[in-house]
Amino acid sequence: MSVGPQLKGAALRHVKSNDRERGYMNPADLPPSPPALAAPSPGGAWIAAPRPWAQDAWRAQHDAFVARAAQGGIDVLFLGDSITAFFPTRGAAAWNRAIAPLGVTANFGIEGDRTQFVLWRVQHGELDGSQARVVVLMAGTNNLEAASAAEIARGLAAIVEEVRDRLPSAVVLLNAILPRGAADDPLRAKIADVNARIARLADGDRVRWVDAGAAFLDPDGDIKPLLMPDGLHPAAPGYDVWAIALRPAIADALSNQRRSSRNSGRSK
Repeated sequence: MSVGPQLKGAALRHVKSNDRERGYMNPADLPPSPPALAAPSPGGAWIAAPRPWAQDAWRAQHDAFVARAAQGGIDVLFLGDSITAFFPTRGAAAWNRAIAPLGVTANFGIEGDRTQFVLWRVQHGELDGSQARVVVLMAGTNNLEAASAAEIARGLAAIVEEVRDRLPSAVVLLNAILPRGAADDPLRAKIADVNARIARLADGDRVRWVDAGAAFLDPDGDIKPLLMPDGLHPAAPGYDVWAIALRPAIADALSNQRRSSRNSGRSK
C-alpha cells in the first residue's frame, strides 16, 4: 500500500478462474450492470448537493443510512457509489469471507452517486452517531465524464475532510478510482491524473491509500473480462481482487486503533 505526504490547504485533506465451485460466475451469466449515470447536476464535484434525479429512492436510501448510523456500533463503514453498493451482493463471497469477519460493517453505497452527492450525504447525517472506526471511500468514477481531474480530486478531498471532521478518531481508507473502458479510452488518463492527485491526501495514519487498479488489468492494459465484464463494475472475481487489497488495510487500521486505545488508557 503506497502512501504519499499529506495534502495541506483547503483540501484535507487473478483472479483468473471459471471454477463455479469457488463461486465465480461466467460473465455471460451476470445480470447487466447499469451504466454510470450522465444526467446533469448542479454545482461542481466539490460542492455538496442532493442528487437531482430519482430523488425519492435516493432520499429513502439516505434516510435508511442515517437511521443505521444513529444506532452506532459500526466498525467499518463503506461509503461511495455502485462499486461500493454492489459489494455485499455481487461480491457476496468475498464480502462474507474477507470483510464481514473483521467487525460490524455497514455499506452506504448508492448506485450512480457522484462525489458531490456523497459529500451531501456525509454532511446530512450518514456518519453521525455511527462510531465508525474505519471508513472505506470509493467514489469519483461517475464524475469522469462531467468534471476535470482537478475538480474530481477536489471533491474527493472535500469528502475526506468532512469524514475527518465528523469522525476524528477514524481511519479513512481512500481508494483509487478503478480502471474502466478500453486501454486507449481517454478516461484512463483522467483516472490516472485523479489518482495521482488524491494519493497525496494520504498521511499513512488517519488517511491511507489503497490502489487495487493494477490487478484488474492484463499486461496490455486491458481490463480482464472475468473481473469486470462491463468494463466498469466488478463481478464476483473482481470483488475478490478488491477484497485482497482491502482486508489487510482494514485489519491494520483496526489493530492500530486498538493499540492506541490501550496506550491511551495506560497513560491516564
